Amino acid sequence: MRTFHPIKTMTTALLAISVLAISAVPVSAEAGATDGSAFELIGTKATKVARVTGATPAGENLPNPNETASRYALGGTDLGIVWDATTDPDKPKVMAAFGDSFDGWGGNGGGGTGWRGNVLALSEDQDLSDGLSFDKMITDPATPGYAKEIIHSDHNTSGSGDYTAIPTAGITVGSRHYIHYMQIRSWGAAGRWNINFSEFAYSDDDGQTWTKSGVKWGPDSKFGQAALLKDGGYVYMYGTPAGRFDGVYLARVPEADVLTKEKYEYWNGSGWTPNDESAAAKIIDEPVGELSVAYNDYYGKYIMTYLNEDRAAIALRSSSELTGGWSGESEIATGDEYPALYGAFIHPWSLHGKDLYFLMSQWGPYNVFLMHSTLEIGHPAKNEIADPSFELQPAAAIAAPWVLESGNGGIDRNHSFSRGGANNAYLRNDTGWNGLTQTVQVVPNTEYELDGFIRTSQNNNAGYFGVRAPDGSILKELPFGRFDDYAKQSIRFNSGDNTSVTVFTGFWANGDTWIQLDDYSLLAVDSVPPVLTLKGEASMEIPQGGMFEDPGASAADDLDGDISRKIVVDGAVDPALVGTYTLTYHVSDSAGNEAVPVTRTVQVTGPAYAIQNAVFKDSSGQTLSKLPKKGMVIASADVRSFTSSATPVTLVLVLYDKKGEIQNVSGVTQAIGPGATISVSAGFRMTGNNSGYEAKLFVADSLSGLQPLSNIASLQQK
Repeated sequence: MRTFHPIKTMTTALLAISVLAISAVPVSAEAGATDGSAFELIGTKATKVARVTGATPAGENLPNPNETASRYALGGTDLGIVWDATTDPDKPKVMAAFGDSFDGWGGNGGGGTGWRGNVLALSEDQDLSDGLSFDKMITDPATPGYAKEIIHSDHNTSGSGDYTAIPTAGITVGSRHYIHYMQIRSWGAAGRWNINFSEFAYSDDDGQTWTKSGVKWGPDSKFGQAALLKDGGYVYMYGTPAGRFDGVYLARVPEADVLTKEKYEYWNGSGWTPNDESAAAKIIDEPVGELSVAYNDYYGKYIMTYLNEDRAAIALRSSSELTGGWSGESEIATGDEYPALYGAFIHPWSLHGKDLYFLMSQWGPYNVFLMHSTLEIGHPAKNEIADPSFELQPAAAIAAPWVLESGNGGIDRNHSFSRGGANNAYLRNDTGWNGLTQTVQVVPNTEYELDGFIRTSQNNNAGYFGVRAPDGSILKELPFGRFDDYAKQSIRFNSGDNTSVTVFTGFWANGDTWIQLDDYSLLAVDSVPPVLTLKGEASMEIPQGGMFEDPGASAADDLDGDISRKIVVDGAVDPALVGTYTLTYHVSDSAGNEAVPVTRTVQVTGPAYAIQNAVFKDSSGQTLSKLPKKGMVIASADVRSFTSSATPVTLVLVLYDKKGEIQNVSGVTQAIGPGATISVSAGFRMTGNNSGYEAKLFVADSLSGLQPLSNIASLQQK
């Protein structure tokens, strides 16, 4: 799990909400269904396509088509809220709004010189496979190389004024462009902030200048952050309160009345209530941050992406309706792979097939990247916990589906004690066991992960978070002690033969002891391993000294998609050394499931050894040019190994008569390492009264076999 950024200061940036869509059409026949409600979508784990903002750091190999640091003095920024801003059908374009921006970026999160609360780029790039290229950024004519702040902020960092103005959504209606922004009052802990209000600004000159409209929502509004979508003559506005720990609400207004607040209607769960924000009902449970919604006409589905702070992941949901029916979450990017990720703003021109492109930020590099995922029909895991954040509890007493099994407890309703939303549960007592439970249905023999957030009194020392089987036996539990702030508890367990389990949290009181509970989740865990497939032949042969290029392997996972980039290879091939090499390929998916490894053998063929610099001498050390009839003959040579293992070698000097029969043998055995060269000598005395003899020096398999394993150096009688 990644560690997120610290409390924001003047240099900190923020995240927002963006919603995009196109006109609804029937689901494509290629999608494999004719009823849009009959299936759900999942997304494969996303990969980085290109850098969108900032300078390329050392070691990064991503395309960087915009080079914003040098072209627009934009070294660090975040968000990238992108929407279709076409006003001339012959010149389609998108706008992309960014958050707190810096020219002399300080590194590692927001900060630096040249602080601007927001900047804007325009792009006509319709091929996203190699990155998102800007046509321009909005600048002052006098400073064309400096992206300007488009919506003014006082940058009052006192914590009680106008700190900064952060875009949260954008939309174009007719020839007018709108940005919904929030005016930040102060930054809190990670993922939390306070606003003075949110407001619409508009531009009638293609983004060059923006006017604040005065159409505002208050500091505690459900629409402190917004998301905008045109459909059927209306602009739909999705909203969340400021921060990342609340759910999603919905409003709409006729396209012609965006700047008439009294014309807004709020979805109450079954219909539309005019001009009454308090009637807005939650359509997605918390936690939701940086929401983006679009319509995919290939599948005939609405899709949404957002940051789930609890899971440190970008989540995707799908639905056939705007007002509800949203699927469970499919994780399309995780903090394990992309630390401190946030924002997931769908590009509106990637909605006509399986390819999904979106803009994502990372806090450390504090820049924006273009990401790619693939949409597939699937079954995303749903939270099996009912009323997971206690928002549906009707009163102060704990009610179904939750059960106070023992001791004292209740619901904190609208007391600002919750981690997110309005409510949380609590247990408080000075004696005995105090526990809260919920029984849920599970699939037998399935891996699950249970998460929850707990805050305690200082004296708590005997808390337990876990799961029981129907007979009361504990399947898994985690003891916990003191937590001064909400802390995530997480366990994994197998359901075994059970069709239901009971989730429990409680403590043995230690005097006046209390705990607060919020944001529970029980999800089936991916247990299907990826599949590895070799490219090319499983057995290969190359000549010694030749070239070897590994054909590699591919890896596919049912949820992560193509994960070939994650393959790790054990072993290596040295074409200079003769031998048999084994390459073993490994890969694991994001859930830790490891594929069955695959192997390839590579045979490097050729002589195992070489005789070099061979010299024949007599007993006085004189070099011989011909083989004498009598006296000593001593042969020396450098023996080079071309093998990949350390083995002893036998250098032999063999005397053959003119019939080719062996008359004498001298040999020396000596160890030699892989690729090493050693000097070896061997010799014998000639018997005399002979002619036509020949002496041969070579590396042999043995003194008895005398099979050459190298080239041969020889000296003959004349």
